[in-house]
Amino acid sequence: MQIITIPHPTLRQTATAIEKVDTQLTSFIKNLEKTLEQARNPKGIALAAPQVDQLWRMFATQHDNTMRTLINPRITDESDERSFGPDENKPYLEGCLSMPGIYGPVPRAYAIKVRYEIVANDELVTKTEDFSDFDARVIQHEIDHLNGILFTDYSLQYDLPIYQDYPDEKELVNADREMIAHLTAFEESVQ
Repeated sequence: MQIITIPHPTLRQTATAIEKVDTQLTSFIKNLEKTLEQARNPKGIALAAPQVDQLWRMFATQHDNTMRTLINPRITDESDERSFGPDENKPYLEGCLSMPGIYGPVPRAYAIKVRYEIVANDELVTKTEDFSDFDARVIQHEIDHLNGILFTDYSLQYDLPIYQDYPDEKELVNADREMIAHLTAFEESVQ
């Protein structure tokens, strides 16, 4: 599968719930996981269906050599604590396979509870799981994709730095905010 990049309009659309398991869905899951595995080198940690131009509420994630796909994920509870990562002086910089070379800090809930489904025995089976720190950040980023939200929306709305990786530079440099807003068709819509 091809990973779409900004300014592709699908990245701004809301994905629809998956209601049944069929061969189209199981084949898509395998292809999504394979696409993530190929893109991983080493920056791709997760990949949402909208990022491959499919408006289904699901994403694949790979962590500690474990690949899995969460279907119809929904945050049911979250901590009041928001952070940029465990070290305020050195925040996590989020990136995105659909925005290559663009990075920035994003305030996220430190801990979340997520209800989601997986495919088991050709059926959708509901699970609930707690995530914290970096894992919670990844899940929130991917759920944002399912709602047409890009991480740079937070950067632009809250006047946070956005960085760009240029091949001839040794360090990340400040990105052109107007160019990012234009490429992402940013509107003041982040909650």
